[in-house]
Amino acid sequence: MEKKMFYASGPTIFHNARELRGNPTNEERILWMHLRSRPQGCKFRRQHPAGNYILDFYCHALALAIEVIEEVVNKIDAAILLRTQNK
Repeated sequence: MEKKMFYASGPTIFHNARELRGNPTNEERILWMHLRSRPQGCKFRRQHPAGNYILDFYCHALALAIEVIEEVVNKIDAAILLRTQNK
């Protein structure tokens, strides 16, 4: 049996994923600039439907999903800025 990449997502999920692809966050845009070059030959999809969810990035060959959590990215940026200022 062949593995399906969309895991029974409905038309609403596909519509929402298409809309999200058109409005990426800054963090998603930066990561996509790297992933779209197919690092180590791995093809990534962005805003990929999976059931009732939409994954930020997905590599089918690796069965790898990446979710970008903006709050975490912002905290990391703040920590780096604070560390830089204290040097």
